[in-house]
Amino acid sequence: TLPRGKATVLEFQVLDNGQQIADDGPRSMDEGRWRPLTEKTTRETQARIEQTLRLDYETFINASFFLQGRADQFTQKKASERKAVLSTILDLEIWETYKDRTVVKRKQLETEVTQIEGAMAEVDGELSEEQARKLRLVELENALKQLASTRAALEETLENIRRNAALLAEQRKLTTALSASLDRSRSGLTALGTRLTEKEAERAAFADLVDRAKEIESAYKAWQITRNELEEWERVASKFREHEKERGPLREEIGAEKARLEQEQRGLLIEETAIDAQRSIIESLRAEIAKATSLLKEAENQIRQRTELEDQRNAAREKQAELKAENDALKTSMNELKERINTLKSAEGAECPLCGQPLSKEHRKTTLKQLEEEGRQKGDRFRRNKTGMDDLEKHMMGIEDGIAKLAHAEDGRVQQAGVVSQLTERIDGLQTAAKEWDKAGRKRLAEITRQLEKESFAAETRKQLGKLDKELAKLGYDASAHDEARRAEAVGRSSEEENANLKSAREVSKQIESEIANIGSELKKRGAEIAQLEVEYRAAQNALEAAEALAPDLDEIEGQLFSAREEENITRDQVGAARQRVDILSTRRAQKAAYASQREELNQEIVRHRTLERAFGKDGVPALLIEQALPQIEQKANDLLERLSGGQLSIRFVTQAEYKDKKRDDLKETLDIQISDPAGTRDYEMYSGGEAFRVNFAIRLALSEILAQRKGARLQTLVIDEGFGSQDVQGRQRLIEAINLVKNDFAKILVITHLDELKDAFPVRIEVEKTERGSTLTVI
Repeated sequence: TLPRGKATVLEFQVLDNGQQIADDGPRSMDEGRWRPLTEKTTRETQARIEQTLRLDYETFINASFFLQGRADQFTQKKASERKAVLSTILDLEIWETYKDRTVVKRKQLETEVTQIEGAMAEVDGELSEEQARKLRLVELENALKQLASTRAALEETLENIRRNAALLAEQRKLTTALSASLDRSRSGLTALGTRLTEKEAERAAFADLVDRAKEIESAYKAWQITRNELEEWERVASKFREHEKERGPLREEIGAEKARLEQEQRGLLIEETAIDAQRSIIESLRAEIAKATSLLKEAENQIRQRTELEDQRNAAREKQAELKAENDALKTSMNELKERINTLKSAEGAECPLCGQPLSKEHRKTTLKQLEEEGRQKGDRFRRNKTGMDDLEKHMMGIEDGIAKLAHAEDGRVQQAGVVSQLTERIDGLQTAAKEWDKAGRKRLAEITRQLEKESFAAETRKQLGKLDKELAKLGYDASAHDEARRAEAVGRSSEEENANLKSAREVSKQIESEIANIGSELKKRGAEIAQLEVEYRAAQNALEAAEALAPDLDEIEGQLFSAREEENITRDQVGAARQRVDILSTRRAQKAAYASQREELNQEIVRHRTLERAFGKDGVPALLIEQALPQIEQKANDLLERLSGGQLSIRFVTQAEYKDKKRDDLKETLDIQISDPAGTRDYEMYSGGEAFRVNFAIRLALSEILAQRKGARLQTLVIDEGFGSQDVQGRQRLIEAINLVKNDFAKILVITHLDELKDAFPVRIEVEKTERGSTLTVI
């Protein structure tokens, strides 16, 4: 129901004709009961209707319901368009969806093949290095053996040198001990000589002191006076130093600021030198960028060449797969032809085992000749395809070699692009640093240089220092006079010692004479000992020098041994790496075999998918389904035509016809309708009027029944919407007669018309009349 201004309501009920039990008692068999099957939503209810009736809208309007103006849609089309209409009626568009999915899957498989071939190219690149890797391994193993031998010889030599070095160390120790003993003796002799000289000087000094007694005593008194003057200056200087302590931090602060400025000046000068040096290398960096850019363009050209080669390879592979698929189909077809030829040759009887027509000798001969000619043509095509496949294989091998040579082009492009980027960033950095230096650094250097030259730094501290200098001037302290008094006191200080020595000299003169005699005796004894030690030391020293002259350099041999061990370890690591690079080739060969097997499987899958693409295309399964449906439609239509025409009319569908160009041996796809009557056989287009109408009606009903059967539905109802309006009086009469002839094939036939003269043509009418309150219906 579609109430005005409200939502549409869809209800679905089914009539149960069996006995029902209700609140008011059992119902009769004739009355039955309506059982609701309505779902929660309109969409779900519609789906339930289609599921129960096994009819959707498209099937309904092509099977049970003759839409207005579409009853002769199929027959009125051109012969070349009828297959498309029939495909739509039979719902064969789904095969195009299958084809699209197959194409997507086939492209995915081709992508996988391309990836596998890329991996195989990498493996081939490694396997091509096998001989070089093995030679490198042998070279490294030989080098390792030689290095091990050299290292063992050096270890033995070093051990001998160390044993000799131990003996040499003992000799050196003896020599050192003799040298030390001789040095001690000489030092003792020197000390005795010094002591003798001191005693003699002391004796002379004492004698001189006694002779200068008056002079020494006078100098001593003068020194005492000078010392008193110095003490007075020290008192004034003490106050001066208190102020001087305050001056120290200020001078240190000024010195620290000067040192800081000088340090900053040195840093800026170094930076200026570095900036000038950086400016000089920018041009060389630009030259390197130009060189890297040239190499980058060369790598990009190689990448484009490789892409073109890959496209050529893919096209050749696709063509090869097409030829292989065609050969597989040709092989199957040739086998079938062979079986048909053998069957025809061995056939006996009046009927052909292939087409069921009467078999005469001429027919047998003609048919065998046609089949053998067809087999020969397919065999020639098979051999041409085989030759083409071999040529494509050789062509692809050449392309693969070209791709392998360009395999590293991408690495070169990435490397050179990185070099250009790095050099560009470096130039930008150098130029930025130079700009920053010109903007700030150069100005700061000039400012610091000016401050140091004019000593204008630490102005506040210099001001405080000047104030302290003025206060020191008020003390009257004369540093030079103080220094002079200090020097005079220091000069006269010896008079105090001379005065004391004078007193001592008068007491110890006799004791000094005795000590001088003892020291002389000791000097003679020490001299004899030193002479003996010198003889022993020279003998030991000569033996040591002779041994050292013959001894090799221990440090040099140890350095050689260390270098030999390092070189041996490096070579051993290289041997391990080289052996691993050789051993991994076995794994790479296994990987290549696995890749080849996987590629073969994928190529077979691609071939199968290409076969499916052709099978799902309009000339594949859909064409076969149409070919399968046409005999059924033809049979159903002829059954109806026999009743509609009293056995005078029959139809035949022709799906292939010759081209107008007689030079073409193949046939074109078509769907001609040929009608046979007592006068002969003519195409549908040659008919008009009642005969064409009966053909239209018969084919339309046949299509309806076949379509209903394919959907699993029972065709019990026929609805004809405005089927009379386009007919003249005689045509309308023929349609009524046709409906009456097939009425026993349907449980119910509904005819919708606006023509009043047809009211009495049917036993039951439902008249619909529009009123102001809406439409009303009456069953008559």
